[in-house]
Amino acid sequence: MALRSLFANATHARPALTVVAIFLGAVLTTLQGRLFSSALPDLRGQFGLDILEAAWLGTALNGAQLATMSVVPWLATIIGPTRILVMPSLCLGFATLLIPAFAHNYPMLVLLHTIAGLCMGIYLPLTISLGLRSVHPRLWLVVMAAYSLRVSTGMDAGYGASGFLVEKVSWHWVYWMTAFIGPLIALLTWKAMPLTPVNQEQLRQADWAGMTLYCTGLVLIFIGIESAERLGWLDSGLVVTAVAGGAILFFAAVVRAALQPNAFGDLAAFGNRNILICLVIACLFGVLMTPTSLLIPTFLAQMGDLKPLQTGSATLIAFAAYLVATPLAVYLARRAEPRLLIVCGLTVIAITAWLGTHISHNWRVDQFITILIMQSLGESIMLIGLIVAFVTNLNPQHGVALGAYVSIARVLMPVMAGTIMSTWLRMAADTSYVSLSAYVQAGEPLVVERTRSGLNGIASIIARESQVIAHIDGFHLVFWTSLLSLVLAVLLRSSPANPIAPPIQASPG
Repeated sequence: MALRSLFANATHARPALTVVAIFLGAVLTTLQGRLFSSALPDLRGQFGLDILEAAWLGTALNGAQLATMSVVPWLATIIGPTRILVMPSLCLGFATLLIPAFAHNYPMLVLLHTIAGLCMGIYLPLTISLGLRSVHPRLWLVVMAAYSLRVSTGMDAGYGASGFLVEKVSWHWVYWMTAFIGPLIALLTWKAMPLTPVNQEQLRQADWAGMTLYCTGLVLIFIGIESAERLGWLDSGLVVTAVAGGAILFFAAVVRAALQPNAFGDLAAFGNRNILICLVIACLFGVLMTPTSLLIPTFLAQMGDLKPLQTGSATLIAFAAYLVATPLAVYLARRAEPRLLIVCGLTVIAITAWLGTHISHNWRVDQFITILIMQSLGESIMLIGLIVAFVTNLNPQHGVALGAYVSIARVLMPVMAGTIMSTWLRMAADTSYVSLSAYVQAGEPLVVERTRSGLNGIASIIARESQVIAHIDGFHLVFWTSLLSLVLAVLLRSSPANPIAPPIQASPG
């Protein structure tokens, strides 16, 4: 009887338990993705895969998330959030538990990573809606702050955690941690939210064709962009076909949504200029976060020949700074309009990127501390302002339709930003190597002195400095992207009256 009571569905809603369950899932989604990507070089050895085979595992994991994220907001209105969360969480735990057992079975690895990705995509689309619905409006900012914190928890803390798991514990725990947390989320959800009846009428009216076009198009675009750098961009038929075919399907889905009533992905939400601008800024955020997610870790790895466990101290500093900055961001959000927070955060990120253009080859973690702290401060303020702007400007009737497009900013654009930045770094390094080599003249005293230790000594110095210049160019790209985002941010209008941001005070007289 006690066991039956333990596993019985909740008879009434438990808001606190709901918040714990959904935020645990949100953090897990970002953290698992970062653990996998950071540990992939080591996992490749454990699985016995070449570089391309291992990379397709990441494509399967993240591409599947993109498909699920797009339909979850709509599906939750049909079958209820409890059904959405419970079974996929159990499947996620089971899939990640089995992955190490099939370490040398590549087809099963691809299948299990795809299943894990499909299951992980359920959490983020429901986090804000369920979180705000479960707490009093005076706590909404705390919910939004916790949601923004999951970005740093996954991206920054996850990088160092992956190195610790692989080097000090076992690579199995890159997956087994999720194998334990997934069923825990299912249990918490089952005890927090009662089952709701299935909306049969809306299910019969579902736009299955629109959903198929939209999700297939997005996944194809994702596959093409995610694999573009490693397959050679336009030299790869797969990349060109995937991107072109995906773009055609996505465009067809958008046209269908514009012309047909009650179609999937209705465009009504974009009639609000603030919502459209916020979505564009959210898409650009993938580039803005690359200093801590890509540029600094890769710079330290290349200049110091360090592994993730050794460079993880830098990302942990970024996470700690983000954690400390979050209460400040909440304090500011209670007293300033969200558009002002966005402008302030973007300004700090732009200054940080400008500081990053002054790096040299002897920079290590100590020299990056100021940049790491400022970047985290800017991201925290900007993200909370952006989330508040979304919530305060969105018509609740358009929330489900907008949810289909927010997945682009959550998954597709960060991957696109990483691919573009990696390509940018490679091209900048190649160009710099050629330019620097042109200045090395045979017979010069310095050249003769360096040549005594072998020509490889000069070549290594040129290669090192070309990488430094490439990363400086990377910070330049972040700087100009932040300026573009600032231009968009100043076009935002004041948010309407709401229980979060402060009201606009009318001038006397």
